[in-house]
Amino acid sequence: MKSDPEQELLDEAIEHLMNATSNLQAVISRTSGKLNRRSAPTALAASPRKFLAFCAFVRLMRQQKDFFADATSVLVISVPRNWPIDDFDYAAEISLQSGGRGNSKIKSFCHSPRTKKGSWDFSPDGYLDAQKLIVFVPRGAELHPEFEISADTIVDLEILDDRHLDSLTRQLETGPLSADEKERLRHHDPAFINSIFRKGRSAAAALTRLEKLQTKPAKGPRLVPLAAYGEAGQWGEKFKSDLRLWRSGQLDWCDLDRGILLYGPPGVGKTSFAASLAHECAAHLVPTSLAKWQATGHLGDLLKAMRQDFGEARDRAPSILLIDEIDSVGDRRAFSGDNRHYCTEVVNGLLEALDGVAGREGVVVVASTNFPEAIDPAILRSGRLETHVEMKRPGTSERAEILRFYLPELTASKEFREIARHLNGKTGSDLERLARKAKQVARIQNRSVMIDDVWAVVPKQTPLSDDERWRICIHEAAHVVLTELSNPGSVTSVELFDDYHDNVDVHDALGRTSSDCPTPPLRTEQWFRQDVAISLAGMVGEELVFKNRSTTAGGSRGSDLTSATESAALMITRFGLGKRLSVFPDDVDRPVQKLLETSPGLRSDVDDILRAEYSRAKSLLEANLDAMIALARALQQEKRLEDERLKTLLQGLCVADVSIQRLEFTG
Repeated sequence: MKSDPEQELLDEAIEHLMNATSNLQAVISRTSGKLNRRSAPTALAASPRKFLAFCAFVRLMRQQKDFFADATSVLVISVPRNWPIDDFDYAAEISLQSGGRGNSKIKSFCHSPRTKKGSWDFSPDGYLDAQKLIVFVPRGAELHPEFEISADTIVDLEILDDRHLDSLTRQLETGPLSADEKERLRHHDPAFINSIFRKGRSAAAALTRLEKLQTKPAKGPRLVPLAAYGEAGQWGEKFKSDLRLWRSGQLDWCDLDRGILLYGPPGVGKTSFAASLAHECAAHLVPTSLAKWQATGHLGDLLKAMRQDFGEARDRAPSILLIDEIDSVGDRRAFSGDNRHYCTEVVNGLLEALDGVAGREGVVVVASTNFPEAIDPAILRSGRLETHVEMKRPGTSERAEILRFYLPELTASKEFREIARHLNGKTGSDLERLARKAKQVARIQNRSVMIDDVWAVVPKQTPLSDDERWRICIHEAAHVVLTELSNPGSVTSVELFDDYHDNVDVHDALGRTSSDCPTPPLRTEQWFRQDVAISLAGMVGEELVFKNRSTTAGGSRGSDLTSATESAALMITRFGLGKRLSVFPDDVDRPVQKLLETSPGLRSDVDDILRAEYSRAKSLLEANLDAMIALARALQQEKRLEDERLKTLLQGLCVADVSIQRLEFTG
């Protein structure tokens, strides 16, 4: 069949036309686009906040030459998390227009998060068909995998540049902002920008009013000063001083502590410490927890919520990021079953956030827990939660300090200390409630609060008899004497309580010996045995004086006998410092107590160590019986011994020749 010459000419013409069109489109695609910067008045007319978003967007896009020059491109722009994302979509719309007609080659899209069910409510295909695509995503938020794969460039958009702020103040005639005022503005919620920048009104004055409004006293509970938190408070005071140097540029952030783990029983103030630290450091507080992260949805939502909290702390630096009950995150060594992968991802996500790959300058992490042994060791290493502080119920001095804080109108310092002695075991919250009740008593009688009002609301406790009080004095004096003889440190104070307090453990309800005995980096067999002997000394002292022992040495976790048993068990099961060289590694699934329950041989070895150190403690205390009794008598009269008074009573102790009995190895 012969071809039609006219049809061939027509086909050839169509082919030439298609080629010409294709070449023209290629040339157009490779021609640098132009930003319509003359849209700035339009943005300013919309709002000052949209104007600043427009300026930031135009400044960033002027640097994206490849985006305009390439035939196709996907640009992902990470915008400040607390800034309304629609402002940037508006900025893209008006700056990429030309002559009133939008640039059809370029699309912009505001990336939304997953739904509560874990799905996306948009399809990337509807946007990736554009020759050029701009995706706005909040900083730290999860990016859809299809956008992450197709993105040619991912950049951070910085906003509130000095020049843009200067331009805004000139055009609105609000008066100039100083460098310090601009920096302060950057730390406020962008929602206030339109209120701060009003034509003909002073922006600096509006900023000052905003800050006064935000620094008004909170309606919540008053915050206890750091000095009332013991060792944690001492760390907080040091951090507060370092933070002041960092703010003034005299100290690099890398020289500050990165994080602290607070552990201890419930109600001792672990959570409130973070609030007090943030308050005294004038830092932003970001309280969070695994439960809060999990409430957002599935694993992807959890990790996104985690990143957003760290992002908020980073954006509002300096910040205190509180992770409450961090033991909920878990330990990867203990994970098993179907949830193992999920739980491991959570731990890994937290480690990534703590490492601060995206930058963690100005952010210190405070974590709290009742169970430090349940935390993954990687979380606790240097550079993460590197400082570990045990928080106990406040001692007498701390309780007196807390009472003074809640009752500043009273100046009876000695009375506060005496009242505090009758409040053993009370937490900061308990003391705050007691102060409120004292003020209520005064209000009912229409007068100012008096110290008698405080005494009136002190809970009535069961008083100790003279015989019981004397037994406690002997018990505590024995601990003091053996601590001094063992020389692991020195005793700082010893105290007798007048009443039996049923709100604390039995071993800590009647008396307390405090010392500054640090744990050495290398613990020897002798160190462990001395620790055991010191724990057993109170029981030994009772036997020597009364010829019978009481329940004061045992009964609960943290008691004398429990501490001695745990030290002896660690010697044997973890470090091979008993009769056996075989050990059990530190395994969260098999704590020391479980090992002893399942191995009669190990229990027998522990008993051998306890008996040997009980005998040695008895010999040492027999040689210093007169000094121990003299110390007990002074404690009975004065109720608290410390400083020079304590040192005087401990002079002349006899270091008897009692060697440590080492057990023979078993073959």
